[in-house]
Amino acid sequence: MSLTSTADRIKMAVSTLSFARVGPVHFQPLEWELAPLASYFRGEVLNAGCGFRDISLLLKSFGATAVTNVDIETNLPGATVSPLDALPFENARFGSILCNAVLEHVGSAEDVMSELIRVLQPGGHLIVSIPFLQPYHESPTDYRRYTREGIKQLGERYGLEVIAIKPVHTIAQTIGWILWEYPKEHKGWALRMLLWPLIWLGTRVSCRSNLVLENSANTFQAVYRKLEQRE
Repeated sequence: MSLTSTADRIKMAVSTLSFARVGPVHFQPLEWELAPLASYFRGEVLNAGCGFRDISLLLKSFGATAVTNVDIETNLPGATVSPLDALPFENARFGSILCNAVLEHVGSAEDVMSELIRVLQPGGHLIVSIPFLQPYHESPTDYRRYTREGIKQLGERYGLEVIAIKPVHTIAQTIGWILWEYPKEHKGWALRMLLWPLIWLGTRVSCRSNLVLENSANTFQAVYRKLEQRE
């Protein structure tokens, strides 16, 4: 594939960027969040925990030859409806796997990791994103957070090679979300309304990931590689 055609496909994929929001808290478009990892998406890609948004076009612009969406609840056409700890796929099927902001919501992160590794090809990459400094947010539950060392250990525990660990979002999303949730618990509705424009503006202006953060990141993004099988 030529560089021109690759650039055109990425341009098409990001032509309709949308910011995710929690109340007034803006989060950068997923296109921006995943762009630094584009080179790790190869072959058939599994989007594990796809939710209700199809990002197949984006993943194909990165280099995926096909995309399979799976989640315990989804309305995406052609998606597989299944719990992530019991995937209905054969061993070593996928060249790459994306599991973005999902493991904090599953009952057993260990069981899901085992399944993802089972269906990943040797030499393939598993991209996992897990929050560190975020308030509680159910979907439908919320069980855990990971430090930088924690997400590194998670991969090493399963014999994966840790390729990279990157911070995601900025301090604006961390502080803004906490400021938005704190008055809710204390029934401080007036304070919430006063804070709304400040949080909205602050998180909209400061939303691209601050890549120098190591200990105060909102979220950590890990790239693991499944080691080749030995003869």
